[in-house]
Amino acid sequence: MKYFIPFFLFYISFSGFAQTKEEYTFGKISQKDYDLTIYERDSTANAVYLYEKGKTTFIQTSNSIVISTKYYAKIKIFNKEAFDVATIEIPIYNNNSTSEKVKDIKAITHNGMQKMHLSQNDIFTDKISDNWSNVKFTMPNLKENSIIEYEYILESPFKFNFTGWDFQTNIPKIKSEFYALIPGNYIYNRRLMGFQKLSKNESKIKKRCFSISGIAGEADCEELIYAMENIPAFIEEDYMTSKSNYLSSLKFELSEFRGFDGINHKYTETWKSVDKEFKSDKNIGRQLRKVDYLEKRIPEAFLNGTNDLDKAKEIYAFIKAHFTWNNKIKLFKDVKVKDAFNNKMGNSTEINIALINALNAVGFDAEIALLSRRDYGLPTKLYPVMTDFNYAIAKLNIDGKSYLLDATHKTMPFGMLPFDLLNSYARVMNFSKGSYWVDITPDKNNRVLMTVDLEIGKNGNFNGSIKKLYSGYRAFNKRNEINDASEDDYLEEIENDDKIIVNAYNNFNLDGEENNLKEEFDITMESNLNENLMLINPFILSKISKNPFQLKERTYPIDFGYAHSFLYTLKLKTPEGYSIKSIPENIAFKLPNNGGSFMFNIQQKENVIIMMYKFVIGKSYFIPEEYPYLKEFYAQIIKTQNSLITLEKI
Repeated sequence: MKYFIPFFLFYISFSGFAQTKEEYTFGKISQKDYDLTIYERDSTANAVYLYEKGKTTFIQTSNSIVISTKYYAKIKIFNKEAFDVATIEIPIYNNNSTSEKVKDIKAITHNGMQKMHLSQNDIFTDKISDNWSNVKFTMPNLKENSIIEYEYILESPFKFNFTGWDFQTNIPKIKSEFYALIPGNYIYNRRLMGFQKLSKNESKIKKRCFSISGIAGEADCEELIYAMENIPAFIEEDYMTSKSNYLSSLKFELSEFRGFDGINHKYTETWKSVDKEFKSDKNIGRQLRKVDYLEKRIPEAFLNGTNDLDKAKEIYAFIKAHFTWNNKIKLFKDVKVKDAFNNKMGNSTEINIALINALNAVGFDAEIALLSRRDYGLPTKLYPVMTDFNYAIAKLNIDGKSYLLDATHKTMPFGMLPFDLLNSYARVMNFSKGSYWVDITPDKNNRVLMTVDLEIGKNGNFNGSIKKLYSGYRAFNKRNEINDASEDDYLEEIENDDKIIVNAYNNFNLDGEENNLKEEFDITMESNLNENLMLINPFILSKISKNPFQLKERTYPIDFGYAHSFLYTLKLKTPEGYSIKSIPENIAFKLPNNGGSFMFNIQQKENVIIMMYKFVIGKSYFIPEEYPYLKEFYAQIIKTQNSLITLEKI
């Protein structure tokens, strides 16, 4: 979830900057800071930001106007586990003509009354890529309970790089404050991300605060002050999309520049203008016109479907078989559908635009949809920000039903998207009727059905069979697992997990991605035989070894990607000469809001034990308030899976 601050669209002339009262004196540490040995709000924290501040202003240099940000941080290091915090990296951007600059770096390590200043000789610049470098330094004389403080000024000539402020990191902060003074010629949209609340949110007009050499008059500015207090550390855990969706931060996007010559330059467009632009774009609109080219290259054999849906599936299968994905993700550049088709290899957009063109060539209604992968973030719906998107797929409409398709994976069934594309919603670019949002809703039929039939011999060994049936994403994932290894390696991994011997193995529909995948095992396994007692864990090849939810509190959502279920049934015939001494208790557990359920039932009939175990994750998305229930849900599953059946020798 995201919270948004309204943005201002007003004209203000230009400005110079008044100074704001600083809440720190560089080099001065209070006794209270020295005495702090633990952060009470998070006793597990290895370090804490005592104070952090950023101050952004626009200044005139000799030949341009640059964005100047003065950054200050004061951090208490409690133990050695946090020593990596004392290595500071400041990313700087450059292009062919100009570059960002870091100036006036100052840093001190405080150990009681002893102070160690950073030497300028210990500041380095590492080149990361053609456009990025890191200014890097490590704080000197670091010890447990050290306090480090540092400040620097980052000057950027790139007005688009005024990206905002990160309130939250993987270290808790007592207070973080951001101040900005923005000349009225620069209009920025603003978004407050994450779940933490602001303790200060002020915006006002500052009169006559900037002037430019050679231009008469003074101008007004917008003065902004934002602050948060007692910000918890952000700890990554399983089942989440990009952490940029959840970190509490303030984002700025340049919307408009009102030039000194009176000409306005708009950067935030409407979707209507974006549609018009992409209609003729060489990487999107022009590539979508290759319909005739694809029509001439679709073999007749792929047009023999008995109905529209079957015919669409044939086209989808043809494109998947024809192309090999080069594992490159391109969206707004390097898209050439003809070249990719001739080479039988292409990037993600080339393959999926070829799919769209092929579907349209035989009379279907197919459109291009833009989205953001799960690890990239979530596009804002407030206004077009095209850098929020990094992937293109196909949307097919048949008989009032729509299908989202991606043809980069050869084993991906029709109507399913790869897991890394399951990211809430996409923007369909319809150049004639106008673009629109569409939800990404994965199918809920993602199941594993497991049937185990075992008999215990007099020697204490188990003999019998295991049958597993996979559907949906469970089948897709298992197919990839089987195909990515030799059969010997695959079975060896299974044998090592549960100390079983696989005597025979078969799978069915491994290459038929539209059908359920089946596996059959003939196994032998030793039991835990101890003179008069035999201890049996009935969960074979099905145990969850660790609870994925370990946090005391999770402040961001839980996103499984898709709903899923697991059903396990066991028929266990006990040997002659043994009686059933004890079996686990039956249990049932439900999650609120139809989130899922867990059920375990076991019974005995003479010398046969019948067991059924089922758990269901009924939805893909859970809000933070539901986290304690999910945590307990998995705790109950693991507890049950550690339960034992006890047989006693008669």
